[in-house]
Amino acid sequence: MVKEKYSDFGPTLAAEKLEEIDNLKIGTNVLRLEMIKADLWQEKKRKAKHRSWRERKEHFGELVQFDGSHHNWFEGRNQEETKVVLLASRDDADNLVSARFYQFEGTMPVFDFWLRYIGNFGKPKAIFLDNHGTYKVNQKIALDEKTLTQFGRACEELDIELINAKSPQAKGRIENLFGTLQDRLVKELRLQKISTMVGANTFLEADFLPKFNQRFQKQAKKKANFHQPLTIKDNLAKSFSVKSERIINNDFTVSFKNQWYQLDSVQPKLVLPRSKVTIEERLDGNLVMEQNGKILNCKPINKEKTRQPDKLRVFVLTSNPNIHYPQMARVPTINHSWKRYQPKALTLH
Repeated sequence: MVKEKYSDFGPTLAAEKLEEIDNLKIGTNVLRLEMIKADLWQEKKRKAKHRSWRERKEHFGELVQFDGSHHNWFEGRNQEETKVVLLASRDDADNLVSARFYQFEGTMPVFDFWLRYIGNFGKPKAIFLDNHGTYKVNQKIALDEKTLTQFGRACEELDIELINAKSPQAKGRIENLFGTLQDRLVKELRLQKISTMVGANTFLEADFLPKFNQRFQKQAKKKANFHQPLTIKDNLAKSFSVKSERIINNDFTVSFKNQWYQLDSVQPKLVLPRSKVTIEERLDGNLVMEQNGKILNCKPINKEKTRQPDKLRVFVLTSNPNIHYPQMARVPTINHSWKRYQPKALTLH
């Protein structure tokens, strides 16, 4: 049976599946010997690695390691989703694991992961990251610098400390986790005949992670939970958004990613042309335009960009359309009637 169903499984995982699926309880050591005899298993000689030992934190939520892993998670069963990445965190004190598959590495997937994490547990005191790139994955493929900047800004807004690892060895626990998941999770997905990211995430949340944590989670040294609840000033939707700055044009339009937006005539604050606005791309797909903490009213428009005159049009958008601000003095054009009128010179008689 092992040869037919679990030929590439290790003795420990094979024994678990035999009991769980086939109702056969066999000791791991006994199964290991039988698998060695049948040439289904060879003891792996592990090279000794020098690692700087670091004592675990004492409290749940005091330090959470975070990284991403590219791997052939579906073993080629889905040619349309061959590059999915697994983002995962591991609590340093008790080994609690959170994980989720995403289509790609990037700012939005990272934001989505931590939005879910904080929704479940609260804000961790600190997050432990790789020092080179935002999150160096097991194949040494790093995210762009933009992700680090955006994520660092979001964590600063939420009072979460970011700690960068000074060496790959410093992140040994999260890398060991990926080694385990690339073995166990891949085989579990195969047994469940799961080959899509949606199906894999459902399986992770409902089945795999609860059992995995039940088996591998440890008791933290101290009972205090260092996760912090959200405060009144915390706004997850706002913090976990990609923020960019733009300049308001003279006609009160703003261009962003090949789309024009027109500011409405009534706003919650005084708005001046040539002033800066912050554009927030939020996880729910909405786009928010903000200035000095106030959300501006705007709408997308179709507009052909034309050259604006060098002279600044001076008018403002306010919250009260009845308020009129003074206009800049207008200089008549060369063809104005005032310019064309030239009185005759006086003559002496």
